[in-house]
Amino acid sequence: MNLKKYETDINQYATEITKYLISRGSNYEDAQDTVQDTLVKMISLDIFIPPDKLRAWMYRVAIRKYINTYNRNKHYQTLIQQLSTEVMTSEFLLETSPLLTFLEQLPPYQKQLLTAYYYKNYSTKQLADMFDISLSKVKIDLYRARKKLKKILEKEGYDQWSL
Repeated sequence: MNLKKYETDINQYATEITKYLISRGSNYEDAQDTVQDTLVKMISLDIFIPPDKLRAWMYRVAIRKYINTYNRNKHYQTLIQQLSTEVMTSEFLLETSPLLTFLEQLPPYQKQLLTAYYYKNYSTKQLADMFDISLSKVKIDLYRARKKLKKILEKEGYDQWSL
């Protein structure tokens, strides 16, 4: 077995598969990434693929990798679209909510905290990272902000059911 010939065949097939993927709608960078992933898989398997089966094996692996990547990207695009719709909806709810006028009466930090937690669905961990404070401080500050908002609402004549 001639190792130089085997290496030449791999390079030739890699170029051929790249062109094939591009002809099927892939962009150049994605096609190259797919072929590179195929070569990495071949090396990581630590097996010898006979020269007469090498081309078919590389095609099969590359096409499967490309399809998986395409489906994953399509799924991510769907998720991003759903998330952006949810964010727009939550921002719309905030803008049209009668609570907005009462939130404006809070100090800026408390307003940001309540808005991020309830309308933008940030977790307490994300809020702690955002404001560079401890998790327990976030929880305490949320409690105090809610308490202060409740007092403002009661002062304006709202009870827990009338808003």
